[in-house]
Amino acid sequence: MKRSLLFLVLASLFSSLAAQSPYTVSGGSGTPVDTIINGMEVYLVNGLSGARINFTSSNQGTHQWYRYKTNANNAEAIPCVQTGNSSYITGSAVLLDGYGYFVNSSSQEPPHYIWIIDYSLHPAGLTSVNVAADENQCTSLTVSSVVSADQLDYYSPSGMQGSLIRTYVLQYATVAWDEGSHQFLPQNVTMNLSASQVYNVTVPAPLADTYYTLTGDQYAACFGIQQTIRSNKYSAVAVEAHYAAATDKEPAANEVYDSNDVMGGSAPVTYTFTAYANDPVAALYIWKISQQDSITGVLTPKVRYTGTVLQYTFDQNGTYIVSLEVSDAQSVCADTTQTFNVVIDNTFIQIPNAFSPGSSIGVNDELRVAFTSVISFKAYVYNRWGNLLFQWSDPSKGWDGRVNGRFVPTGVYYVIVEYKDSNGKNRVAKQAVNILRSKN
Repeated sequence: MKRSLLFLVLASLFSSLAAQSPYTVSGGSGTPVDTIINGMEVYLVNGLSGARINFTSSNQGTHQWYRYKTNANNAEAIPCVQTGNSSYITGSAVLLDGYGYFVNSSSQEPPHYIWIIDYSLHPAGLTSVNVAADENQCTSLTVSSVVSADQLDYYSPSGMQGSLIRTYVLQYATVAWDEGSHQFLPQNVTMNLSASQVYNVTVPAPLADTYYTLTGDQYAACFGIQQTIRSNKYSAVAVEAHYAAATDKEPAANEVYDSNDVMGGSAPVTYTFTAYANDPVAALYIWKISQQDSITGVLTPKVRYTGTVLQYTFDQNGTYIVSLEVSDAQSVCADTTQTFNVVIDNTFIQIPNAFSPGSSIGVNDELRVAFTSVISFKAYVYNRWGNLLFQWSDPSKGWDGRVNGRFVPTGVYYVIVEYKDSNGKNRVAKQAVNILRSKN
């Protein structure tokens, strides 16, 4: 038949022409939804009451409408109403759910194809949403939904079957760590699920008690008739821990330290460790500090503290392993990932052998002992007759070369430093120091 031959010739033009559709669809409840999938223009209407398909030709000519079920080669002619170069079909006798339509015009325009689905006959039915703990409920859960929905099938003019993909929206609440503010902030999670995913989907374990809600499908949302169902309340057990470490110690100008040290340095140094977690799910906090043997690597426990804030003074050299463990009230889940090192430097003392007080202001005019990790400190200055001239106990301080407000004469003086090192041993350092002064 001539119409069938025409269809075969023009089928290759279908995809490009579909984007320039001469059809408009109206009627039903709400605005019809138009979608083009795999080159097929598919319209969904919410009920066929008052539904109507309009066709406008670019040329004058007589319109003949056709309707097909699975293949345009087997289409049947249907009546239409034509005025000028426009025509339309309507009514329950010709406009049916699950049929393709096209128009042949005597102007020899290539046909365009359109498929109609009455969504009111194929709504998505949402029955229930359930949450089940996975094997490791501390990291993931399975959300299972009971959904009933027909396939929204269509057929291309050549008889190729396709289906519109329904999508659903799964939502739940949790909290998420914000590094900038050092706190957990509320977060709403939205997941778009296809029809194949909606029955069972794996989600990250939430960090707060929550409900899971399922809404859908997207076509129902367009018509304003989507359903939303909610699970029972899920009581969270997953925990996530973070920490902050701070010290108010500022190295002295004569304190030798490695500026690359991330944490630690010259002893004694006091750190305040603060734990953060997703309260109130997180309920148990344990801080542990152990010292690591430099040869064997064996850890010697130093402190175990239950609480969110731990203040600890490191006064011995070596590497310390600081760990934080946080768990929920029933100890179902625990976060033990927060482990870090604090490296305390070995003791170092160096007494300069000369300085020049009263000679050039601001340049080598004060005797200061360079030091690292000195636990206690006392320094004494003697003249060559053994008389004590000056003493001090703060290693960051020094001697300006004065006694009773006057600079001492140039010459050799003796400095003795008694100190305790970072191994707890009492030690003594001695040094002859020359006091120099320019002649001018």
